[in-house]
Amino acid sequence: MRTAMVVINEGVGNGIIAAPLLAALERRHPDWRYFMATNIALDTEWVRSAVGMQGASGSFPALWRRFLPADREELWNFIDRNGVDLVVNLRMEFAEEDGNYFGFRAEATKRGVECWDLHELGERPQRLPFAEQAASLLRAHDVPVDLDRPAWLADRRQPRPDVVGCYVGASAAVKRWPTDDWSTLIAQLADRGLSVEVAVGRDAEEQALLRRLSSAPGVTDTVFLQSLEALRDWIAGLDVLVSNDTLAVHLAAALGCPVVTLYLATDGAIWSPVAATEVSRTVQSAVALSCSFMKPNGTCRLYYTGCPAPCAAGVRPPDVLIELDQLEWSMRKINHQDVAE
Repeated sequence: MRTAMVVINEGVGNGIIAAPLLAALERRHPDWRYFMATNIALDTEWVRSAVGMQGASGSFPALWRRFLPADREELWNFIDRNGVDLVVNLRMEFAEEDGNYFGFRAEATKRGVECWDLHELGERPQRLPFAEQAASLLRAHDVPVDLDRPAWLADRRQPRPDVVGCYVGASAAVKRWPTDDWSTLIAQLADRGLSVEVAVGRDAEEQALLRRLSSAPGVTDTVFLQSLEALRDWIAGLDVLVSNDTLAVHLAAALGCPVVTLYLATDGAIWSPVAATEVSRTVQSAVALSCSFMKPNGTCRLYYTGCPAPCAAGVRPPDVLIELDQLEWSMRKINHQDVAE
């Protein structure tokens, strides 16, 4: 039996991405135990049962994922105390900014602790969905991973015909599409005869944004979601989702809900879900990809430090409609209308 520490990027959406990967690790090594930082998604019973995983045996502080020198003594005490002999580092970071981890890994080698990490795939992150990259790492270590069933929450899906959801919240202001653009898109969706529900999470800025949109032409309902379960159930009841928030997007993919994602300050080639293109479409800001603050791992250096967000101008309402029309959902509606006529 081995004891591992599994490290992932922080965030509930990353928990949704990691769940099938952890389930694969558990199936391959049912006698292993592992520790992780707490994650709302991975600590939720309906997530674990749907994907077929038991979950971690215990937890460690979330900031240890950065392998900071200041945490090193406490981290090694934890490793020694719990008999950890393997660190599975699924945190997406590029080599030039991962020196703290490399320092830890060098010491781990001396101490006889094995490390698996995404750097094994190459010095620079590939522009492939993160889940595919992490799966490649696990497969290289003899852990079979099957990503051919992306909709592992599909049994909860109860779509309401012609109901489009717009999730306008996001974890940082730089990731949020401007109110005027949402208003334009919502009006155009309503012109197509669709009912448009607009939703956000618990963040005060998000809720203020939703209140501004509540009177926009075409909005049929506003939804304040207070929990992961509430977000799940709302998406499960949509015919299609448009979102600038990746948690909502990865949850939609797990539910099998068609989704169009606006990648304003993030590289969608890396942070999009593993799903067929007829179910999941991306609208990528070219401004973001050319910005000097975009890191090779597909994230922005200024997410949480403040930025005027010029990348938002790289996504326009017509771009979203074009991708919406490429979904199988849209094609099916067009075919149905042709038959009816």
